[in-house]
Formats: sequence, structure tokens, C-alpha cells
Amino acid sequence: MSITRSFGLGVFLAALATCPLAAGCVSMVAPPAYAQTPQVVQKQDVVVHLGSFTNDLHSAFMAFSLATNLQKHGASVTVFLDREGVRLADVRERGDLTWGDSGGTSAAMAEFVEAGGKVVVCPHCASLAGIEAANIRPGARLATHEEVATIFLSADKVIDF
Repeated sequence: MSITRSFGLGVFLAALATCPLAAGCVSMVAPPAYAQTPQVVQKQDVVVHLGSFTNDLHSAFMAFSLATNLQKHGASVTVFLDREGVRLADVRERGDLTWGDSGGTSAAMAEFVEAGGKVVVCPHCASLAGIEAANIRPGARLATHEEVATIFLSADKVIDF
């Protein structure tokens, strides 16, 4: 029988009184000190999938904010843009759109890239949107269909926006 500190002294004394071998029956187990335990962080490959742009600026900013945070905390993060999201990487689109008090969309992407993240654009969706390699913002690149498969198959986590 094991009683943790959270049960209190009354429960401990009652258990002690009913146990013929008190020393062997009751042990006080302290909760683990999580804040003091060094955490071993394994490097993870994370894909943040973003399919929105002007149709959902909130999601666009949340995706880049989370991606930047994860990148800064040791993950290897790739933002994969498809559907409307490909327009975020198009230099012909406005890069100063905001959500709330956030900076512009281009600034959010640039901060992520400066943190070491990668922005990859779906080749199929880019083609349908009339986006060519010459129209891609700095820090982003068009993927091949094979790269898209590799990015997702090698990911430890995929986060969808």
C-alpha cells in the first residue's frame, strides 16, 4: 500500500494504525519535481500545413506564430502552403495585411525564415493560382511533387491550419 502526500496526515495515520507491519506497508511518495528535472528534447521534424490567406488571416498568423515558436524551441519546422495559402508566398500579393495588432503577413513569414524555418509551396496549387518560381517571396520555394511526399512522410508531427 502506498499513500501519497496528497492524502494528508489523517489518512496516513489511519493506514498506519491498520497495518500490522507499518514500516513495510506505508511509504510516503513525494510528487516528482518536474520543474527541477532536466528535460531531454529530441529534435523533431514538424510540418505546419497552411491552406489559408485572405480568407482566414487569423489562421495564417497563428500558423506562422506557432511555427516560429516551435523553430525557436529546437524543432525543424517546414510551413507547407497549399490552396489559398500559396498566395502568401506570391510577391504580387500584398504583404502588409494584418490580423489584430500583428505585423504584416510578409513580416510574419520573414521572422519564421530568419529563425531557420523553411517555407515550401505546393506546386499544383501554385500553378492553379498562376504563381511561378519568379513570383515567390524570398525565403519560400516551390516544391516538387516528390518533395511534398517526402516532407509529410518524414514529419514527426503535422499541424493543420
